[in-house]
Amino acid sequence: MIRHKLFILFLAATLFLLPGCYDAQEIDDVVHITMLGIDKGRSNGWRLTVQFPTLKDAGQSGGGGSSGNGGDGGGGGEDGGYSAEGYSVVSVDAPSLHEGLDMLNASIQRRANFTQTHVIVLSEELASTGLADHISQIINHYEIRRSAYLLLAKGSAHDFIKANKPFIGSSLMKNYRIWIEQSRNTGYFPYVTLGAFYEDMVSPTSQAIMTIAAINDFSAFSGDGGKKSAENTPGGSFKAGQIPRIGDNKIELWGTALFSGDTMVSELDGDETRFLLMLRDEFTAGNLSIPAAEISEGIISLNVRKARSTKVSVKIIDSVPHVRVAVSLKGSLQNAQTSVEISDEAQVAELEKTCREYIKDRLGQLVEKCRKQNTDVFGFGDAAAMNFLTIRQLYDYDWNSRFKDSVVEVDVDLTIQHTGKLIKS
Repeated sequence: MIRHKLFILFLAATLFLLPGCYDAQEIDDVVHITMLGIDKGRSNGWRLTVQFPTLKDAGQSGGGGSSGNGGDGGGGGEDGGYSAEGYSVVSVDAPSLHEGLDMLNASIQRRANFTQTHVIVLSEELASTGLADHISQIINHYEIRRSAYLLLAKGSAHDFIKANKPFIGSSLMKNYRIWIEQSRNTGYFPYVTLGAFYEDMVSPTSQAIMTIAAINDFSAFSGDGGKKSAENTPGGSFKAGQIPRIGDNKIELWGTALFSGDTMVSELDGDETRFLLMLRDEFTAGNLSIPAAEISEGIISLNVRKARSTKVSVKIIDSVPHVRVAVSLKGSLQNAQTSVEISDEAQVAELEKTCREYIKDRLGQLVEKCRKQNTDVFGFGDAAAMNFLTIRQLYDYDWNSRFKDSVVEVDVDLTIQHTGKLIKS
């Protein structure tokens, strides 16, 4: 009898400890925000733009917009929402992020949930005046992940998100996930998350970067965008929104925004971004077009890959930082539009030297550009921390203000392992 009573008591206690479902929600009661954009509002400090699935078939017209907009696939006025391909966009002006989300909840007929927000877009206008307040509010929101991908939009974040439509398949998030992974295959833009940007923004030993996003009007492809580019112009020399191309996808990720603290100070094109990633030890692979020394208009097409991790050492002599960087690469020659015979080992060695010197020069130019702007986006200050015994000494030295006085030496080790698919001559 006592055993039965103890068993019943144990069972009751166990049932009492089991979690309940008092806070459960039907999946149809919330809307998962896939993309969040932030601009400076016209009638208030913040303009929030959200993109979310309409939970309808892609071929149906979703809620949140009226018909109109011609071939845009669904409604909305110039500044209003629209629905296309199963996704809808809604914008609201608000005094802060959190109140803006309440205003959104009152207008989209569902509770907005940000646990699935994978992309956050900030406008260039905000970045030019400082992002500290905006980043602080975003990163402190309990639903927004620090792993969310961060973009800086040329123009407005609202226009960029509105132009974002799935053109391969029906899933925007899958497209973005695969697209962002291309950073590792091409190096034309960096892989930057909300958490990584925040850490660099407040770090005493480095500065932050962000991927640039833009809408391409295809004027460069049609020749309406100004003067014609020179023949054999390296593809990475263009900036976001100016790539000579045409297609169904108007938006593009390209280049890097450089920050000093929370303020954007400069922009890098695609090739400069590749050299930046080499110095940050984040470059994986990419195809470089290198001018040949033999013929002024000749181009060496070289597939470059990281051979070993980039090594950085810093010594502080008389309060002046002396930085030494060793970049190790390996490559394969895709083709050489020059007079060089690629089956000749001696001439290939000369090409190897030409490519090595070109990469070293470009790395040096980038370091000098950032040094003049006093923005250590390479993280050299992390290696400089080894020179200090305490955190207080590191803070007192104030690396971020002293980077402009640094002396930086870059070494490049490049080995061309083979020429295209040739194993031997």
